[in-house]
Amino acid sequence: MKRKFLIFLLVTTSMSTISQLALAQNEDDIIRFLQAGQEDGSKMITAYINPFVEGLSYSLNGAWFHTARPHKLGGFDLNVAVTPVFIPTSQDTFDPLSLGLTTVTGFTNLTNADRGAPTITGKDDETRYFINVDLDADGNVNTPGNPQNDPNDSFTGPEGLNLRETIKIAPIGSPMLQVGIGLVKNTDIMVRFVPKSTLGSTSAKLLGFGVRHDIKQHIAGLKMVPIDLSLMAGFTQLTIDTDLSGIASEFPPVTPGTAQKAEMTMNAFLIQALVSKQLSFITFFGGVGYNGIKTNADIKGSYTIFDGRQDEFTLTDPYSANFKNNSFRFDVGMRFNILAFYLYGNYTIQEYSAVTAGLGFTFR
Repeated sequence: MKRKFLIFLLVTTSMSTISQLALAQNEDDIIRFLQAGQEDGSKMITAYINPFVEGLSYSLNGAWFHTARPHKLGGFDLNVAVTPVFIPTSQDTFDPLSLGLTTVTGFTNLTNADRGAPTITGKDDETRYFINVDLDADGNVNTPGNPQNDPNDSFTGPEGLNLRETIKIAPIGSPMLQVGIGLVKNTDIMVRFVPKSTLGSTSAKLLGFGVRHDIKQHIAGLKMVPIDLSLMAGFTQLTIDTDLSGIASEFPPVTPGTAQKAEMTMNAFLIQALVSKQLSFITFFGGVGYNGIKTNADIKGSYTIFDGRQDEFTLTDPYSANFKNNSFRFDVGMRFNILAFYLYGNYTIQEYSAVTAGLGFTFR
């Protein structure tokens, strides 16, 4: 069964990352968590995808600036950049039994008993979850005091993507194109976007707006200081949708023809104070600010769990979760100016560290 839901999650990473992760198409689908019921399944889905959601959400606030100097009236720049956010190794596993589960009585990592259950960024370990449902109708039921009394009353959850082995590091990021235009009063308006694109049954698009304003002009004592100072604010929205109807053979819709799909919307806000200094062909820049990101994730449609068995049950719109990530951030970087072109990079200290690399063209 194709891992459409993981493609849904990963479509906005760099294309090189996607091509390597595509090799993992035979892994179990995340919908399998719902075999523990809607309440327990939702808790485990949230824990499983959380490292990806947090990493990608922080990447959306990257690459907003490479100088604190706004354009002159009518000036503009065009650049493309990517901000990989690095996921800590501590996020590669989670402990299902710390989630307050009621249906799941225990679990075991069949690949490595010393590790917890893998998250989406973790090892490609096979993990079995034991539940207090008598699937084989033999009268034996797993209980918290005897969590593996009947191994047949269990299911296998999704494996991790083993990112640290596949690409040696665990970055999550979204490439984007940005345009900046100079307006009056030393003010820039910026627009960033990724046009709607489709990978298999998944589509994604990104759109953002920002404004940068020179504040040195308003502070008499700073007008002669040879640096640039600005304030900026930005908003970025990423939406991802995938068609999950391909899972109907294993988790058929309760009502045939009912749409099965997953949706995710990320709204990222940023406010930041910027400083820069140009020396010949090099511009040094930095910033201090605050991230605020909210993510809504949903699995919609109807699903038949344990189809054709005595404990069959149905779920409709079984998953909905809100993620909120907030963090101060500090940026430091360099831009190399080559005539009207430039290359730049910076490092960001925030909840999850990040780097940004970009190139572009500027005029006035």
